[in-house]
Amino acid sequence: QSAYGANEPRRGSLPPPSRRRPAAGAPPAPGRRAARLRAAPRAAPHLRPRAPLPQLHPPPPPRLLLRPLPLPPPPAPPMLPTAAHTAFLANSLLLAHLPSAPPLYSLLFLASPPLLRPNEFTYPALLRASPPRTALALATHSLKFLGAGAASSDRVLGSALLDAFARCGRIASCRRVFDRIAEPDLPAWNALLTAYARRARDSSCAGEAAEILELFARMVSSTVPPNEITLVAVVGACGELGALGHGLWAHAYALKRRLTVNCYVATALVEMYTRCGKMDLAEQVFAGVTDMDTCCYNAMLQGLAFHGHGRVALTLFDRMCAEGFPVDSVTVLAVMCACAHAGLVDEGQWLFDRMEIQFGVTPRIEHYGCMVDILGRAGHLDVAEKLIRGMDITPNAAMYRSLIRACGIHGKLEIGERMIQELMRLEPEHSGNYVLLSNFYARMKLWEDAKKARKEMKAMGIDKSPGSSLLDINGVLHEFLMGDKTHPASREIYAMIQEIQARLKECGHRPSTTAVMFNVEEEDKVGALSYHSERLAIAFALIASSPGAPIRIIKNLRVCSDCHESTKLVSRVYGREIIMRDRTRFHHFRDGHCSCGDFW
Repeated sequence: QSAYGANEPRRGSLPPPSRRRPAAGAPPAPGRRAARLRAAPRAAPHLRPRAPLPQLHPPPPPRLLLRPLPLPPPPAPPMLPTAAHTAFLANSLLLAHLPSAPPLYSLLFLASPPLLRPNEFTYPALLRASPPRTALALATHSLKFLGAGAASSDRVLGSALLDAFARCGRIASCRRVFDRIAEPDLPAWNALLTAYARRARDSSCAGEAAEILELFARMVSSTVPPNEITLVAVVGACGELGALGHGLWAHAYALKRRLTVNCYVATALVEMYTRCGKMDLAEQVFAGVTDMDTCCYNAMLQGLAFHGHGRVALTLFDRMCAEGFPVDSVTVLAVMCACAHAGLVDEGQWLFDRMEIQFGVTPRIEHYGCMVDILGRAGHLDVAEKLIRGMDITPNAAMYRSLIRACGIHGKLEIGERMIQELMRLEPEHSGNYVLLSNFYARMKLWEDAKKARKEMKAMGIDKSPGSSLLDINGVLHEFLMGDKTHPASREIYAMIQEIQARLKECGHRPSTTAVMFNVEEEDKVGALSYHSERLAIAFALIASSPGAPIRIIKNLRVCSDCHESTKLVSRVYGREIIMRDRTRFHHFRDGHCSCGDFW
């Protein structure tokens, strides 16, 4: 019992089940079994065992209309760069820095020790983008790193090496590289032909020009078809040799193969025909040019000057200016040369005075030399000497030679001797200077001074350049030297010379022996004159060519006065037109007259 009575329950305790009142709306009390279960102690909710969930099968995946793409493979582990990779990256870096890549090339490949080693892809672009001296050094490095046989297996590298050596004038190196290429392609052929053409143009050497024609014959017989670049080189060689037959064949070949006669090809054809003495064909090509430019005009102006057509050259120059073509230094020089050969002193002086003001062309040493030549030919020797003394540019030897020659023609001994002193100060060992001195003193009839010049030349061991003449007969080139007896028909040639000499003597011709003062010692001077190279060529042409056919001769030196006079008589006596090209101009001999008007 509690303090509150035996029948009262304690606070906080529940009344017995029998005495509880059911709540309103509660369900009826359960039975005795339920009461016992309710009276049993209950476990905590988190300790009660839970019934396992029923095992349900997962729903099937939805059907897709498209197949899922396969997942990409996992990335490969990074690889270290190989030598080929680093060379490729280095070549790409060099290409990105062109044309300023040579310093970077030195840093990558020429360090000590070198960072990388170049391969065959390193050099072609570098060689073509570099100036000649740098290209030559790079070409030498390529042969060192890659070996001499690398060009034979890689045509791109071989063509680039050929071009680099060609720009530097290394013809022998060009030929060695070319000969190692088993099957040269078109760029290789063009590079070699262009190298020979550049050498022939710069040195006026017939050997390189003849080699071009031989190489072109090999190229045509191979499976490599020529293109416009090939044609420019071949046509230029024909012009240098005066080989009109070969030039006509090359022009016909280009037309037959439908090669494009653009401004470059047209310029080469104009130069070839003018240098072969066919001004009519040069004018025909020039008139048919559709994409005319300044270079094509310059070629035609130079041809007109070379043939002494001064007035025609001035007319063409006016037309060029009227059509708006730019005038450059070559244009002015060509027109001034035309004025010099035609004796147009005032026109040449006007152009020289106005070239910088009106045409924006700064006078160069060539323009001053041409102006001296114009004044000297006309006999204005004092004015020519004053021009030389007052030049802003240092005079060269060619200017002094021109004035010395003019002094010999006009008999000005004092001015000539002053120019001789200046010339020998500049070029004391040039063989042509001693020849000029001897001829000058011979014209002045100072025989002892002429002999002294010859003895000084011999004492110094200086050899005179031999005079030679080229003759084209039915497409075959014949070369003659003075007193040459190596030709297969030399017996017939010398017999014809005796006949020519007799017929000229009947016409009153008296040889001028002053021209041979330097060439012989004790030999008969008249006989020596008869055996000059151009006379041998004329004699063979009279034997071997068809009657009435023009005779075309290319001479490497200036024609002497006696050969000039005798050739005029030969053209009249034998009724043949003789076209002779010497170092300075063309001479058209016809019916006893020359196109130069005895002014050359």
